[in-house]
Amino acid sequence: MKLSIEAPGNEVTEPGEIHLHIRFRPASITGIVVVLLIHALLLYFLLNMHPLKKQKQGDDAASQTPMVLILDKTAIAKMTPPEPKKSAPKPPVIPHTKKSITPPTPQQTAPVITAQTTVTPPAPIVETPPAQDMMSMLNAARERRRAQEEANQAANQTGRGMTPQEVAEANVRHSMQRAAGREGTGGVFQILSKSTRMGSFSFRGWRPNSNSSWKQVIEVDAGLGGNVELAIVRRMVELIRTHYQGDFSWESRRLGRVITLSARPQDSAELEAFMMKEFFD
Repeated sequence: MKLSIEAPGNEVTEPGEIHLHIRFRPASITGIVVVLLIHALLLYFLLNMHPLKKQKQGDDAASQTPMVLILDKTAIAKMTPPEPKKSAPKPPVIPHTKKSITPPTPQQTAPVITAQTTVTPPAPIVETPPAQDMMSMLNAARERRRAQEEANQAANQTGRGMTPQEVAEANVRHSMQRAAGREGTGGVFQILSKSTRMGSFSFRGWRPNSNSSWKQVIEVDAGLGGNVELAIVRRMVELIRTHYQGDFSWESRRLGRVITLSARPQDSAELEAFMMKEFFD
């Protein structure tokens, strides 16, 4: 069998021979070459794809598997090199010194200073007069004032003499004073309440000649920042002066006796001081 691209013109066929004539055109040859190249590339990629997929699957499986770290003390001890043994330091040699026996030193004791006590003779005791309380001083001052007034009055009388009218007026005044001493108004003061500003007290009064008695309750306002105790005492003094203008008797439970006080305006400071002690001390 013969294969030729183009049949020759003087070809002679012998019996039993088959002649196949194939004609190729240039365009057909290019297409065949391109088809063969595409099939060769496909075959190459198909043959090389399986190892790549297996390798990728192996990498993914390796990345997804958990990493287990086993710490074995014996394995670590085997892997680490043994530390070199340190030689123990030799103890320092202390030279033996001979103990020297020293005699005990005598202790120096500090000198003891003794204080010499001098006996001084006792001082002579000077007897001082007993201190006078405030009421005694007030009474003494009042008596001196009264004696001075009487002395002045007597001097005026001896100088010019008293008229009959003056003598009669003096007798009436003396009788009224004695009657007031016997039949004057009596009473009892009692503190009911007291705060920083307000206070109240009661006065229970009576008259011996009429056998009559009454009770008053008086409230006191000392004002903002005022002294409520002094305000109560001053209101008591005002109430006393409605019944007495001069001397009056006061029974003091603090002193335990009856004393004479003055309701005169010039004696207000002494009377207020006494009543402050009587009610609030």
